[in-house]
Amino acid sequence: MTAIDVCYWNYAHGGRTHANDVGEGGNYNFEPLCRVIGEDDRWPHILILGEADRYDWDGGAGKWGAAAAMRAAGGRPYTPLMCHLPRDWGDFAPAIFVDLQAVEVWRFRQPHQPGYAARRRNVLEARIPGRADVWRVVTGHGDLSGGLQRLLDAQELRPLANPEFPCVIGMDWNSTPSGPQWEHRDLDQYDIAWRRANRILWQHGQAQTGPFRPDTRALDYLCGYWNNGRRDGGIGFHWVAELAGDTTPTNLPTATGRQQATIDGFIVNEPWRDAIVPGSYLVQQLDPQHPESDHCPVRVTIDV
Repeated sequence: MTAIDVCYWNYAHGGRTHANDVGEGGNYNFEPLCRVIGEDDRWPHILILGEADRYDWDGGAGKWGAAAAMRAAGGRPYTPLMCHLPRDWGDFAPAIFVDLQAVEVWRFRQPHQPGYAARRRNVLEARIPGRADVWRVVTGHGDLSGGLQRLLDAQELRPLANPEFPCVIGMDWNSTPSGPQWEHRDLDQYDIAWRRANRILWQHGQAQTGPFRPDTRALDYLCGYWNNGRRDGGIGFHWVAELAGDTTPTNLPTATGRQQATIDGFIVNEPWRDAIVPGSYLVQQLDPQHPESDHCPVRVTIDV
């Protein structure tokens, strides 16, 4: 077997300076990317960047610039694969950087090309050079509109639970699974309704005034709901943080005072449930003086 290091980081706007959600911003600064991802020389074989902001513009200057910067900093010779998000989200889709010396890309489909379908969005089908067995690395981004849309997106991931192909999915889910160790517990403390709305399970009538319940349906659909100390249901995926017994939050404190939670992370299907290398799961802590993003990188090693 072969150990493959995978890292997911929702790196704010992919390093675009002074960027914001309406598309403004300046040039890229890849120094923080190299410093964080290359910490302790732990360059992953597969790196998923959660916000590859405009990386495909201008002939792919962003994605190739990021790859070149990491290589110049002593990193791996990455090849970037540009991902896509549904419903015209804009230019914030993730990118998957692959070290082709360690991982062979078998298939990676792009929109508007033959054979593309929504169920194949952002699905890297890969194998170890010299081996025939195929496995999958997948990404996306939890919708900010609310839990219903996140649930619908999670349902599109259903075919990836197929145990014939080992699979890991890493993203910012913008939610958590159910369970007291994961759920947001500060929903009743929000004094601005629109800040709370995308986190709560929306209910009609009197329930709209609280107490509020977190909307965990997306990850519960995939991994099962929390029931008396265990997961029941689900479609065959497992929350890697839970397998590792690590509840470290992945988002940083904000001025709004929101609760930190584990909203970034990986799920694996059944063939890889026992393939996580013990002790390899890590929420990498950022320098509080220079965090570079409002999310921490999440790392794991899988014995493929």
